[in-house]
Formats: sequence, C-alpha cells, structure tokens
Amino acid sequence: MIRYTMYIRKKSVLHSTDPRVKIILSLFLFTICIIFNDPLYIGSIFFSLLIFLRISGKIEIKKILSFLKPMLPFVIMIMLLWIILGSDKGNIIYQIWKLKIRDLNIKMAVAMGFRVLAMILSTFLLLMTTEQRDLVLALVKMKLPYEYGLTIAIALRYVPTLASLAVSITDAQKARGLELEKGNIIEKVKKYIPILVPLIVKSIKLAQELAIAIETRAFGKPNRTFYRDLKFKFRDIMFLFAAIVFFSLCIYLRIKGYGYLNI
Repeated sequence: MIRYTMYIRKKSVLHSTDPRVKIILSLFLFTICIIFNDPLYIGSIFFSLLIFLRISGKIEIKKILSFLKPMLPFVIMIMLLWIILGSDKGNIIYQIWKLKIRDLNIKMAVAMGFRVLAMILSTFLLLMTTEQRDLVLALVKMKLPYEYGLTIAIALRYVPTLASLAVSITDAQKARGLELEKGNIIEKVKKYIPILVPLIVKSIKLAQELAIAIETRAFGKPNRTFYRDLKFKFRDIMFLFAAIVFFSLCIYLRIKGYGYLNI
C-alpha cells in the first residue's frame, strides 16, 4: 500500500498545536543537533524526541522506527566513513595495515549516526502531526510566498510516496525471482536497474498528474484565499515559550563548552 503522506491522525497535544509552533520547534531541534557533537548529548536528544513523540503525539515507537528503518543504510555508511576516514587524533584501538581505528573516531561515528537520526526525527515531528494543507498555510502565514510553501509541501509529500513505491516495486520484482542479495557489488548494482526504471517512469507519471491537478485548481491566480485560518492559542504561546527556553539553554551549554568534542 502506497502512503501519500506521513501524517498520522491522532487526538493529541502535538496534533492540536499550531503548525507554526511545530515548524519553529523543528528548526530549533535541527539547529541543536548541529551545534552538539558529543554522542551522549546527541543520543539523549534522539531518545528524548522518541519519548516526546510517544507522549505528546501518541505515536507508537514501532511506527516511528518503521519510518526510520529505510534511513539506516545511509546512517551506517556515514558511521563507517567516520571510523575509517576520521581524524588522526585519539588513541589507536585497532590497526589493519595502514587503517587505524581510533577511539575518538568511534565516538564521532556514534555521534554522527545519532545526529542524522535526530535531524530526521525532528522533521518527522512536523510531518507526522501536521496535515499538508496546514503546513502550507503555516508557511504562508510566516510570510513565505505561496508558491514556495506549496513546493516544500509537495516535496515533503512525495518523499514517503516514492519510498513506498520503491518498496512495492522491489517486492514485486523479488516475487518474479529477482535476487538482490546475491553477487558482487557490480552485479548488485545491475540488479537494481529493474527497480529504478519503473520507479522513474512512475515518478514522471506522478509529476504529470500533479501538474494537471495544480492547473485545475487555478494555481498562480492572484488574491488567493484560504478556507481555514490559523490563530495562536494560549497553549501554543506556552509551547513556543518552552521551546525558546529549551533552545536558549542548549545554546548556553554549547557556549560554555558542553556537548562538544574537539577533533
């Protein structure tokens, strides 16, 4: 089954929060993941986000991890590159010929892995609890041109769509006898051609259907109006205040030298 959105309909505090507040919160979390590079701090942020989504968004941990699963090969590749090609600082704990594995590089690899996952999760926080129409409306209310807001929303919508489509095509090809796990790396790359070709063709068809749908809705006409409107509530203001306090605390800790490894 192809999912056209990551939005999960629930009745929760996070779902009812103004999308502008969630956009700001996601940007704060994204920035925090960048300024820290200590695996203890980044790991704490990642697990705190999981708990936060579970409690405030009522989204099951299993559901969140299912969205993170396709990203794991990318995260593992980043971690391996940090271990192999990282800094020459730190103590050598293992050596194979000229390849030296250092303790500091392992720490940085773990930190980078948690950083990527936490940054992805900070985006999921917004996408899982905000409908696309509310997301576009929030961006427009934040003075972003409607064309740009719609472009961002379309991009965010079709990431899970194409991911689900790729999984469906892969399963279909495996049912026809395609064995992706066997063979050397060159053979494995060639075996992905039967997956990439129909994926590209379907992507082009989706783009054509999207263009027709946009044109039938008078895209580009002036004086655009919205059926729904967004208004800040007292709870939204308190939520935003808590996010600002948390972000300021993280900035203060970083200025004081906490959560940072010299590499």
